[in-house]
Amino acid sequence: MTLTVGSAAERWARELARWRIPDDILAKAPEDPWRIPPALFAVEAESTLSPSHRRALEALPAAGTVLDVGAGGGAMSRPLRERASRITAVDTSAAMLAQCDADVRLEGRWPDVASAAGVADVVACGHVVYNVADIDPFIAALTAAARSRVVLEFTAVHPLHNPVERELWRTVWGVERPDGPRAADLLSVLTEMGIAAHEERWTRERGDSPERFAARVTLVRRHLCLPVEREPEVGAALRRAPARPRELVTAWWDV
Repeated sequence: MTLTVGSAAERWARELARWRIPDDILAKAPEDPWRIPPALFAVEAESTLSPSHRRALEALPAAGTVLDVGAGGGAMSRPLRERASRITAVDTSAAMLAQCDADVRLEGRWPDVASAAGVADVVACGHVVYNVADIDPFIAALTAAARSRVVLEFTAVHPLHNPVERELWRTVWGVERPDGPRAADLLSVLTEMGIAAHEERWTRERGDSPERFAARVTLVRRHLCLPVEREPEVGAALRRAPARPRELVTAWWDV
């Protein structure tokens, strides 16, 4: 797809490209910097529904259908299970799909597998958009797959934009990591596409079990292209950081 220079979609792609790891550092990586430990996708029971779940349930009829794109462990769709007659989960990872409480599991990349996934009453997509440079076709395919509503959940800033990891990049490699894109940039893309999206900003407290903390240490160490022997250093930096709630955004629109 050819992007119009200066468009919201072009700015989104340009900002995401700045997160590319420099070649000389990437060459030193002992493993894939972007491989996410499965423990971080474990879905924990929540005492209350999130704003994203509530917006999905508003549009989900009794015995309705759900399409969860980039499902991970099923955090977006699992709370909809009681009302849904069918949940279809799409993800690029078979290991992640195995954790989903879904009736149909489809391994592949969106929107490449959109035709195989079909349509659903509600399309949910959580914490995927910052991985998508070619954002217009991605959003268009989500909209085309929904009979009633699309619900997106994403962080207010890029998920790698955090003080600990930024400081580690400076200390270890002398590299300053980017600031964008941010939620406002994604919302500008939706507006540019003619989508009248609603928006709700909210926070989620961070709670780490020992398993999840160990997985976070591994993830940050991989991002930094460091060997496993450096995990104690990374873990110490994460422990020193004050626990801050995650700032999240739910965007939704009806079709």
